[in-house]
Amino acid sequence: MSDDRNQDAFSTQIKPDNPASDDGWVDDPPTTELPKAAVQAELAKRAADEVISEDLEPAPQPTSEGWFQSMPWQTPVLLAGVLLAVSAIFLWLTWGRERQPDQPVLVFRETTTYSEAIVGEPLFVNPLLASSQADRDLSRLVYSGLTRVDEFGLPVPDLAESWEVSDDGLVYTFTLRDDASWHDGEPLTADDVAFTMRLLRDPDFPGPADLGAFWRTVESYARDDLTLEFILTQPLAAFPEYAGIGILPEHWLVGVEAADLAAQPFNLDPIGTGPLDWAGLVEDDGQSTVLLRPYGDFYDRERRVELDQLEFTFYEDPADAFAALGPEVLSYGGLSEVQLQAALQSPNLNVYSARLPVYGAVIFNQQAGQRLPYFQDEAVRRALLLSLNHNQLIGEELGRVAAPTLSPMLPGTWAYNPWLPPRTYDPEQAGALLDEAGWMLENGLRGREGVRLSFALLVANDTASEALGRAIADSWDALGVDVRLVSVRPDVLVERLEDRAFDAALVEFGQGRFADPDPYPFWHQTQIDGGQNFSGLTDGDIGEAMEIARRDPNGVRRAEMYYRFQELFIERGAAIVLYNPLYHYAVSCQVANVQISLTTGPADRFSYLTDWRLLTPDEASAACAP
Repeated sequence: MSDDRNQDAFSTQIKPDNPASDDGWVDDPPTTELPKAAVQAELAKRAADEVISEDLEPAPQPTSEGWFQSMPWQTPVLLAGVLLAVSAIFLWLTWGRERQPDQPVLVFRETTTYSEAIVGEPLFVNPLLASSQADRDLSRLVYSGLTRVDEFGLPVPDLAESWEVSDDGLVYTFTLRDDASWHDGEPLTADDVAFTMRLLRDPDFPGPADLGAFWRTVESYARDDLTLEFILTQPLAAFPEYAGIGILPEHWLVGVEAADLAAQPFNLDPIGTGPLDWAGLVEDDGQSTVLLRPYGDFYDRERRVELDQLEFTFYEDPADAFAALGPEVLSYGGLSEVQLQAALQSPNLNVYSARLPVYGAVIFNQQAGQRLPYFQDEAVRRALLLSLNHNQLIGEELGRVAAPTLSPMLPGTWAYNPWLPPRTYDPEQAGALLDEAGWMLENGLRGREGVRLSFALLVANDTASEALGRAIADSWDALGVDVRLVSVRPDVLVERLEDRAFDAALVEFGQGRFADPDPYPFWHQTQIDGGQNFSGLTDGDIGEAMEIARRDPNGVRRAEMYYRFQELFIERGAAIVLYNPLYHYAVSCQVANVQISLTTGPADRFSYLTDWRLLTPDEASAACAP
């Protein structure tokens, strides 16, 4: 028997002398654990502090019937990085395709500049247009929004000092802080926010389609220099996080139409309100380097960056980026399996690891009742879950690039239920469940009333997906279930999911650009036809929990509903959630006080940049001593 260990979302520092636990995944250090009581206390405090406004003007009526059910702005876009990375284990787990790199050799030197290698090329350092990781990393540092996400994955004030929500959940009023200024010294006003919202709402907005579609459902008004009002067509508890999108300076872009935004030189010479000021973009022999410096008048003194300068050098090839670690730069994130192995052998490197807000799961086609009657049987789904040795499966097949998880919510965040029971590996109980449901063994295979318990498991044709899929199929074969592994190109897998032309499939789901873990698009019954509830899950209790959590602005109530959602999801075998991919970040010992927590994606590694320090060579040598 085995059980899962709950792991929070904070970084784990791993070194060769204690790289991982026996089952191949990384244990969290006690110093970074978020106690259950702390999460509950924070939610309760925020609920008590919540201000409800009763004197606001009535919001307009919804523009169309059924908006809450369809929500086009919320609908995930396949393989576009919005909410779902379908069966794209290969996007995160790509070992077996590259040669073993050389071990990084770092020599400590006197420097006041933090330097990092990034794969890609900056094109749109603009929070409205940023889609590549390079652009998102830089936008995160240069800009700020009305809100930001804290270590619990909850929105907290940033450019706004506070907000209120009306009783009906349709009107949000934000009050701006009065000490925020742009990097050119001009004060931030509500007009800048209104200008940004107008660009987003414009039908010709050139950025991500889902982003524009959402903001076209929201009215926004600058009531005075420091007050903004947003009017929604339906309650959305996650709206404060949506309001965290970076704000653009109206005085720099006055007269610019939305259709022309992508062509502006501003996108590579930005002015923001964030902690770092753009100091220049240098091109040298076809390679780009961006220089950022702390903004001395950054409004949040507690989050001011103490480093003198940050230098980001961009590489087309991940192998070249990794090779720069040591000779040219102090850090590199997003290590592949082979790069991780090499980094762990370097005595002068620390490797920090954190779960990504992505989860891999096996889903079952529960709508093909005549062809696949067994997937509508809860006992069958639960038996398939019990027959998987979860920790061993992930440890052996995915190693250090993923960590086991229990539910669709990211461990360590406000929505994750820390009291979920450990997952049990019990093939005997699995067999008993099938027996009780009438799926009896005969000649090594299970069947009932002439129907064989037989299906195909669809996976992407990459090394990681195929290896994990084969191990899962072998476990189910041992139970007497006839499982055929079918490996297809990722684009074909997406088509099969959209057409519901599959039996079971190994899929990765992601939260896209938000920390709010809203599972509605993937698991609510209204999303079966034309949405992304590919499994066809229909469960009134699970659906009700999602609906309340999505609408209710009370943080404690939302957490309760998401806890309930997870309990029911696991208890009823809605799907088999397996793992979170891990993000590995290699940083020189010369950089002190590094900690990472990823609630929206890799750009979150800079959330605690204010604590980072560069050590002298002597200090670094002592810090790296075994």
